[in-house]
Amino acid sequence: MAGRQSERWDTIVFDPAAGLSGDMFLGCLFALGADPREVARRVATMPGLERFRIVAGRVRRRGLAAVRVRVECAHAHHARDLRSILSMIRRSGLDGPVKDSASAVFAALGEAEGRVHGIAPAKVHFHEVGAVDSIVDIVGSVVALSLLGFPRLYHRPLRLGGGTITFSHGTLPLPAPATIEVLAGRTVTFGGGEGEIVTPTGAALARVLAEELPAGMPLRPARTVYAAGTRESGAEPGMLRAVACSAPHPGAPAERRVTVLSAAMDDMSPELFGHVQQRLFAEGALDVLMSPVSMKKNRPGVLLTVLCRGEDALGLAGVVFAETTTIGLRIAEEGRLELDRAAAEAQTPYGPIMVKYARLPDGSLKAAPEFESCLKAARAAGAPLRLVYEAAAAASGTAPARWKARGRGKGGARR
Repeated sequence: MAGRQSERWDTIVFDPAAGLSGDMFLGCLFALGADPREVARRVATMPGLERFRIVAGRVRRRGLAAVRVRVECAHAHHARDLRSILSMIRRSGLDGPVKDSASAVFAALGEAEGRVHGIAPAKVHFHEVGAVDSIVDIVGSVVALSLLGFPRLYHRPLRLGGGTITFSHGTLPLPAPATIEVLAGRTVTFGGGEGEIVTPTGAALARVLAEELPAGMPLRPARTVYAAGTRESGAEPGMLRAVACSAPHPGAPAERRVTVLSAAMDDMSPELFGHVQQRLFAEGALDVLMSPVSMKKNRPGVLLTVLCRGEDALGLAGVVFAETTTIGLRIAEEGRLELDRAAAEAQTPYGPIMVKYARLPDGSLKAAPEFESCLKAARAAGAPLRLVYEAAAAASGTAPARWKARGRGKGGARR
């Protein structure tokens, strides 16, 4: 089931038009080369998780070859709360980035369920998602991504289906309430087929691990794979397609859309702007800029500019209205070019320090030590921050592992 070794790709585009669930997400990653046995071995380090077995095989669905994944468990535990699942992940033997990403997927589900039921996310009691197969689907998907070098993930618009579904809370209309909550802000279409085309687990994996595919983004397809789900009858085939791609050339910048919020103020105390900036970053802003401007009646003022994802715009606008004196906001959508980027730890005499890397169009790298990581190491060692920063810069000439895995990273880091 391993992918061809000669392939060069660093991006996966998921096409959920005919289905998206946790087992299908995992099946596509197996089809692209992740080893099911190694995934199972790593997931099994979660304390308190019942013994299970991952069965991945080839099937034919609507004339297409696909991977079908089943998680077998003799004594399944079907009810866990969010706190216990996060504890299982935290105490496991999984790598740090895998723990963080898997926890984020469950947290997104917990927040969605909390909004649906009107309770705190920590008190959410998972039923279907707390079962062994769902835990393996989610954590196993993140483990599989790590084995593939953590490629960039995108998804096309999600089609949610219709009809009804019966589960632990009774019979409800589709899409499931949690699915809609998880996908708030993403592009979806309602209807288009009977049955649960997108499950809450599949929605959470897409929402946390992938971005919406930007219109017109140039990609070079390398391989297309399919994964089959449990649904076989009806008009919908119950399949997920994944296309492994590379940029047109190494380091080619990706074009993305960002939303820009802006407001000018001349009646607000300057000492409050630092707090506003911190709150906006905490709520998901990509960048927050403050520029001096001259306003009416020659008053000096401040132009506040917030860059964010489209789905975060309304929430961040609420922060600006609550924390500043403005009574109006301008909003625009702009394109921006982004270099492929990654972060990795550099080993220094002061301990491991996180370094941020970007790959230039010619394939070479530029690197910059992460300031907060340097500051933490300097305080712990009682050393001057300047020396710690210089040590991290000197140690940052090696490409991150996910680029090495794809044969990238020629040339040293530029500092």
